[in-house]
Amino acid sequence: MFNAKSACMLKLNAQRANVSKRSQTLRLGYVRLLDAAPIIVADSLGFFRDEGLDVRLSREVGWATIRDKIAFGELDVAQALSPLAFALQLGINVAPTDVVTGLVLNCNGNAITLSTRLRDEGVNDGASLRRYTKNTYGARKLVFGVVSLYSSHHYILCRWLEEQGIRPHVDVIITVLPPEQMVRNILANNIDGYCVGEPWNSMAIEEGFGWCVATSDAISAGYPEKVLIATERLLSYQPEVYFAMIRALYKACAFCESSDQRPELLRILSKPEYLNCRPRTLSHAFSEQFPMGFGRSAQGSFIRFRGDAINCPDRQRGQRVLDDLCRYANYKLSAPAASKLLSQVWRASLHNEALAEQSH
Repeated sequence: MFNAKSACMLKLNAQRANVSKRSQTLRLGYVRLLDAAPIIVADSLGFFRDEGLDVRLSREVGWATIRDKIAFGELDVAQALSPLAFALQLGINVAPTDVVTGLVLNCNGNAITLSTRLRDEGVNDGASLRRYTKNTYGARKLVFGVVSLYSSHHYILCRWLEEQGIRPHVDVIITVLPPEQMVRNILANNIDGYCVGEPWNSMAIEEGFGWCVATSDAISAGYPEKVLIATERLLSYQPEVYFAMIRALYKACAFCESSDQRPELLRILSKPEYLNCRPRTLSHAFSEQFPMGFGRSAQGSFIRFRGDAINCPDRQRGQRVLDDLCRYANYKLSAPAASKLLSQVWRASLHNEALAEQSH
């Protein structure tokens, strides 16, 4: 019997066929981090293909590369730091680039790791770090790494330091490093700590180079972490392509959140062509007791890919990210300009339109 549901399925199949006819190979950039899991799953399990998409993944070394390749048209779509979408639109350290996001890929998933050397010198929490910083002030400033000044990592680190009575960028130095270079730099004593995503915290802890002092969930619970960005040009000329990608990744987010799929997820992520990391190391982020080193653990969800409407780029959470960018990156925006920027970039309407047919 032909009903409304049948009509919706016919329409969706027609859209997928249209995507196949019109789209060329899409270049999708991501960084070697656990929170790239939805992108990796959608590629490995054929979710992109099911939506009629031909996607080629491009693993990039860091966020500056993602930023520049989106700006110069070398990538069509990318996993991006949530503040990076605003930075691209504003043209901060890059040519102004019109981008949009219709999907939040995950929330939280970062941690602050300090060097074991600091632990040996008496630092075991935020209060002792403040004392250490004050006592050695003038002798040397501690150096902390973040993946970008336009990242939740930077804002979370600054917020945590402030809570300890330490002034970011005054009492300590904050420097930018790609995620993959954090562990080697803490080992080489080039930095004293960092804020980064997984597996780079767990790797330092397992190897004895560092220990975790705080997680992003404890500092700023529910913070939008990575988003799917596309150029405005792609959306204008091929909106059905971006909608299809949202649907594929929304499905992949559900897979990543499912505890039943955890063994298969870890197997996929650990492959050399993806994260190239031991499943055991990757598994820590999915534990309800994230190992922080020296017998300590963080309780609760370290990272979330689905649930509580976290995938929708709603205005309230977009405002949260933009406020942090203005505060911690010292960028001034008038209220009208901020409102316009939110409407241009952070679009819940794209999320809702992409998933409307799928819900039937």
